[in-house]
Amino acid sequence: MSDLDSAEGNGGVSQYNDSEIWFRGKLEADNGLSFSVKIEFEGFTHPDVVDESQVTIGGSFGQVILGSEDDPATIMHYTVQDVGVGLACGDPGFIDGVTTCARSGAKGLGTAGHLIGGDSQKIIYYTPRMAGVQFGVSYSPESIEDSGGAPVNNDEDAVSLGLNYNGEMGDASIALSVGHYQKSQVGAEHMLKSGMAGTTGTPITVGAYNDNVDAIEAYAKAVAGGSADIDAAAMAAADAETQNKAAFDTMASKADDQTLTNFGIRVGMGAFGFSAAYATHDGGAYMVAKSPIEVQAGTWDHDGDATTAEVPDDAANPNPDNDIARTVLVKNTAADYEVASAGVMYSDGPMAVSLAHMVADADDGSSASSTMLSLSYTLAPGIASRSTFMAGEQDAVEGTAFVTGITLSF
Repeated sequence: MSDLDSAEGNGGVSQYNDSEIWFRGKLEADNGLSFSVKIEFEGFTHPDVVDESQVTIGGSFGQVILGSEDDPATIMHYTVQDVGVGLACGDPGFIDGVTTCARSGAKGLGTAGHLIGGDSQKIIYYTPRMAGVQFGVSYSPESIEDSGGAPVNNDEDAVSLGLNYNGEMGDASIALSVGHYQKSQVGAEHMLKSGMAGTTGTPITVGAYNDNVDAIEAYAKAVAGGSADIDAAAMAAADAETQNKAAFDTMASKADDQTLTNFGIRVGMGAFGFSAAYATHDGGAYMVAKSPIEVQAGTWDHDGDATTAEVPDDAANPNPDNDIARTVLVKNTAADYEVASAGVMYSDGPMAVSLAHMVADADDGSSASSTMLSLSYTLAPGIASRSTFMAGEQDAVEGTAFVTGITLSF
């Protein structure tokens, strides 16, 4: 159940379930090599019925995995511990509008590599663990999950690296991890205004372009309101749309590699465990932004008031009817963000309780955060009761939630 403080909704009560069946098999050859398979079959309607499917070849050299599996940056990462139910890439998503697993690259809470990686077909190699240290690397020819079909260009391939350490320091246990994911990507095509001449034979100005936008919006309002002047508004909007479309005379696309780098640490001291994690994400995405060509000349009536003095047409007070409309591609900073989290866990026999806090800040100034207090109790081998109380916010959304459930595995 959840309760929202924002105007988008009031929350409510819902019921969820999720199940997955794992098929496993293993053979050992006389030469010491082991061959194993794992297939994960979704128990409910899911875009990908077979979640993961892979074969693993193991030996003294380590492990080689072929098939659909998460990246080393995810599997080897020590993220903040939480003993809650953990559905939907983490329980903060039960507050409608708060993003947890941001696979598309948008801002989300969480620090694991699966924020942008996934179960794409790949080859993975893990070294044996030596002196507590293990290294993993993977390559996916196509980063699209479960990619199939003929080979094409490898223009969206991905590489993932993971390194972690497990050891002891006096009476305390310590675990450290670092991971990196990098994906090639093709930028979306955008129509840009270059400042070239449109239908009128001259470049469209910023003022004319904005007036055309206003005319198009006025027609939409006239239709919605049943205005008597709808025909005149339609003609004005059609002419405005023709002029603005003529001003878009350039196709452009641009994208950098999408990357995520994460760090994690866990320290155990008796019944207590302390954890912290951090991730930085670069979406490598671009978007269209206005960048008018300034044509500075003379003075102009900046406020539309004939009684006030005109001001110079300069960078401080540009004349929209003099400057030429132009757009360019700029970095989409909403896809560039950092995530930090910290938590503490206490366990005593079948009971465990955890407190965790996560915060994400994007370069465009938007943010998200969540605080979770979770409790689990093992009722029998493979059966546990789990509950979480949480508070979260993301941009204009703010709310609280409670989730409880039973997990069974056998």
